[in-house]
Amino acid sequence: MRRLALLCALLALTLAAHQTNAAQEEGDVVSRSELVRELPASADHPVPRIVMAAQEQEISCRPEPKRVLAVHYRAKPTAKFSMNDDQVVIALEKEGQYKILKAFESEAAIVEGLLYSDNDFDQDFITIGDLHFLYVRDNISGSGGIVMHDVYTMSSDDQLSSIPFENVSKSKLLKASEELRNGRYMFKNQHFSFEAGVYKPQDPECCPSNGAYHALFKLEGDFKPVPQTKTFRPDFKFVVAKEWRDEGF
Repeated sequence: MRRLALLCALLALTLAAHQTNAAQEEGDVVSRSELVRELPASADHPVPRIVMAAQEQEISCRPEPKRVLAVHYRAKPTAKFSMNDDQVVIALEKEGQYKILKAFESEAAIVEGLLYSDNDFDQDFITIGDLHFLYVRDNISGSGGIVMHDVYTMSSDDQLSSIPFENVSKSKLLKASEELRNGRYMFKNQHFSFEAGVYKPQDPECCPSNGAYHALFKLEGDFKPVPQTKTFRPDFKFVVAKEWRDEGF
């Protein structure tokens, strides 16, 4: 009987250790200490990922702001030209516990015995006017160096959502035969801007024939009440406030 009790205790400890060290998943409710510890190696991510940043701040919401913890885990690659192997977890604080709302993860694998990743992440809390948001960038490998940009806000019932940007590819400043390529967003002094090359269809990636396009965005919208559910939903959009182009030579 004593031996059976000992075996049961050991099994419980093993399961608890496995749960504590498992990768964080959306919907989990965990302690802060569980979120800010190293992620162990797994089949898809064979190198342990250490915590490189844990940022906790309020983001704007109605009727009151929400406190969010963003944890950034990283494993350094061993393959040449690889991105980092990352995970970013966004968790909502409630009464000392944290509910995981979203988890971003690199596409990583072992290639010829070396760790290789297709993408990695960056994140920051940002302020625009009197509003506070979480800004996440997904950096994707390749000759174009693509970066996906998401600015996150939240509803009063804890739904995370990304604020859309106005589509500039159909700008009235572009001729029918022109297209934008190799664009990039930048955030500085509480404003987002965008710049890209203006290409003819036959242009190589290195050399836009018709100069550059520039846009400056402004944030429009607010948190809108939803009477049926007695909640507030974010209704924001980044719209073009000013646009111009530099002509090529």
